[in-house]
Amino acid sequence: MNELDKIINGGYCIGCGACAAATHGRIEIVEDEFLQYQAKLPAAIESDDLASALSACPFSNSGLNEDEISEKVFDQENGHVGDVIGYYRSLYAGHVTNDGWRDKVTSGGIITWTLTQLLERGLVDGVIHVKRCSRPGTLFEYGVSRTADEVLAGAKSRYYPVEISKVMDFVHETEGRYVFVGLPCFNKAVRNLCLHDPVLNERIVFFVGLVCGHLKSKAYAEMLAWRAGIDPKRLAQVDFRWKLPDRPSDQYGIRVEDVEGNSKVLVARETSGTNWGLGFFKYEACDYCDDIFSETADIAVGDAWLKQYTADSKGNSVVVVRSREMQQIINDGLAQGALQLDVLTAEEALMSQGGGFRHRRTGLGDRLFLKQKRAEWVPEKRVDPVTNGIPVMRKLVYRYRMFLREQSA
Repeated sequence: MNELDKIINGGYCIGCGACAAATHGRIEIVEDEFLQYQAKLPAAIESDDLASALSACPFSNSGLNEDEISEKVFDQENGHVGDVIGYYRSLYAGHVTNDGWRDKVTSGGIITWTLTQLLERGLVDGVIHVKRCSRPGTLFEYGVSRTADEVLAGAKSRYYPVEISKVMDFVHETEGRYVFVGLPCFNKAVRNLCLHDPVLNERIVFFVGLVCGHLKSKAYAEMLAWRAGIDPKRLAQVDFRWKLPDRPSDQYGIRVEDVEGNSKVLVARETSGTNWGLGFFKYEACDYCDDIFSETADIAVGDAWLKQYTADSKGNSVVVVRSREMQQIINDGLAQGALQLDVLTAEEALMSQGGGFRHRRTGLGDRLFLKQKRAEWVPEKRVDPVTNGIPVMRKLVYRYRMFLREQSA
């Protein structure tokens, strides 16, 4: 069995489409019975295709890991390397000062503002990000935006499976400079694609990353439809992060809409199945990821889950700046009053994602230990297999989460 078979059969495929992009479609991305995207290998795969696919796959041992990519792509002079955070120049928490934008985006609006700055400064011609999809049975897909209005229309969190192969084909066929926006594993995959593909390397010039908890299957959106009293076959749209003005930002809503325009807003905390820590409808691969802060991105943005920020219903972002160019853009935004940002310590940034940190590091060590004990293949991670020292109750939490993921698939 080759390594790609081990990744797919072992549950480590995230369905990102990097292998399909690397082989120009000779490896397919299909939707499986659990409503997840997964790679499908041809009956016979050429050795060159296999090597190309493995070099890009974010869960392969053949490609560069996050530390190795960072050393290649970032000028690390005057920066810091934080365990878990990765390389960074500065850390912030805050929001854009344009309240009209904050109402339409997730958290503090930093990603949308940054993307529009890249366009307005002529640094990029297009933004590669997840947008609404008009194809039946699919709510979201990767696309390209070329104006600030298009970027704003494509804002918001998308807890939904997507893949990159089609949009990578578009970049190959369409000259220009692009910024790529994605989850940690997607940024890692595209970085590795660029290292082996001169065309992509020339055209994808910036990377914007999302701080990530995990990726959901389509079944999560279907569950939300049922909770809202909508038949999933008639589901038209889900806004996974609907801001509720009378509640703190960590008590957000979820707006579900059917094909006739009827909608209902659910309160996430009051809706069964939406507790992120339980991991319902989570990809198994996410349990074997050790990148929380999109370590290969020029700038990474997530929710500022800190008490001093969650009281603001409009939301605030935690921001990790890595490249010189992104630091200059942030500096300009601060000087012009377009951004309201507080400087964070590394400890505060970590605390903002405390649950993810514990699950992706301490919990991952326990999950790797279980794999090792069963003599099962697992991708190399930057965490050692270990179970000693983890409190018994904490182990039970991690293992019950695995059970819930498996049972909800």
